[in-house]
Amino acid sequence: MNITNYLPMILRYALAAIGAALATRGWIDDEQSAILSQNLDAIVGGAITLGTVAWAIYRRPSQKGLDAAKAIDEQLPKDAPVVIQTPANQPDIIVQSK
Repeated sequence: MNITNYLPMILRYALAAIGAALATRGWIDDEQSAILSQNLDAIVGGAITLGTVAWAIYRRPSQKGLDAAKAIDEQLPKDAPVVIQTPANQPDIIVQSK
């Protein structure tokens, strides 16, 4: 089971529970609660987008990997395309030189 498939649903229910708790404690009124529930999809979408950006910044490529790629790139002829062999019957990926 992949939890990321269920993340939007989990986040939506968590926000609904938080909204219900705020409403029952009197911190938000009925009108604010209605506005939140109507815009819950936009709130969840925004939260997931921000989470995706934060994860991309956190998990950026390591300097060691970038250094290895530069070292490999220096050994290749400048005008030769790079062929990445793929498994099974998939077509190979060809990266043309610039």
